[in-house]
Amino acid sequence: MLSPSLRQQIKCRWIEFRREPSAFFWVMFMPIMWMVALGFAFSDPQPESYGVGWTQESSQAMPDHLRKSIEESSRLRLRTGTDQQLVNFIKRGDISLVLRWQGQQLDYQFDTTNPEAMRARILVNNLVQEAAGREDLIPTKDQQIRAEGGRYIDFLIPGLLGLSIMTSSLFGVGMTIVSNRKENLLKRYIATPMRPYEYIVSHICGRYMVLAFEFTAVMLSGLLIFDFTVFGNFVSFLFIAILGAGAFTAIALLCASRTRSIPTIGAMVNLITLPMMMLSGVFFSKNNFPESLQGVLDFLPLTALNDALRKVALEGQTLSQVSFELLVLAGYLVFGTLITNRIFKWY
Repeated sequence: MLSPSLRQQIKCRWIEFRREPSAFFWVMFMPIMWMVALGFAFSDPQPESYGVGWTQESSQAMPDHLRKSIEESSRLRLRTGTDQQLVNFIKRGDISLVLRWQGQQLDYQFDTTNPEAMRARILVNNLVQEAAGREDLIPTKDQQIRAEGGRYIDFLIPGLLGLSIMTSSLFGVGMTIVSNRKENLLKRYIATPMRPYEYIVSHICGRYMVLAFEFTAVMLSGLLIFDFTVFGNFVSFLFIAILGAGAFTAIALLCASRTRSIPTIGAMVNLITLPMMMLSGVFFSKNNFPESLQGVLDFLPLTALNDALRKVALEGQTLSQVSFELLVLAGYLVFGTLITNRIFKWY
């Protein structure tokens, strides 16, 4: 049975959340806005197109059948201009490749460190060589495959859920505790019959009440708008989200254990959230980073949460198969709670 003081503290956590419009917006609507914007932008990608520039002299000097093969390609955005104009087009990102016809030779000018320019060069060269009569000695055949769960939106939704859990935990719990300490509410709580641990437990219970709303909002929106499906065990997926919320709540409690200033806790939370938002694979895969860095990123709590959610949702893995990610989250939960218990200051 819950003690009367603990019930009142849990009720207080719910009232704080309900009466704060900005918190409700960030929990309920912000993940959905990200989902809709990025989902419609990237879930149905078209073949990549490239900006290519040439001078009027080069285009006129090129043989007609070669020029026609370039001009008729739907994957090329051609820009014509002077040498200086072409340089400006490159600086603006309008083009990545410049073509120059020199006698009987086609010169490509591009930045060799730019992957888009390299792909544009390969495409243009294939068009020109085929128009000039090149024959492929080995016949090939293209076959389209469609992997279930392979859309960008399928990758994005677990990442947005993880991001929402992180931000709502750190900002919601951390800010509330520091605000209560600053207003001397914690000192007053100590003078009541409430046992100190009940205050901490109330934040954990309140955090799980908020999790129920954000989890439902993200999953229901993903299902209705993008037909997102969890291919693995849904209970396992929910358990990972609960464990992730517990881990980030422990981090929030640790950050707020001695802090008295709202700007200070805000800076601490931003220092934690912003790097993980970029490095932990929310919007794009962490595999884009160097391998030497990926080993470090695996130990970040948001990386572990996102990876575990995606492995269960998209690959159908079991909890035993994501044991590393669960251990990372459990480590943050246990050690964060233990350290907070030792250093927490009530006034």
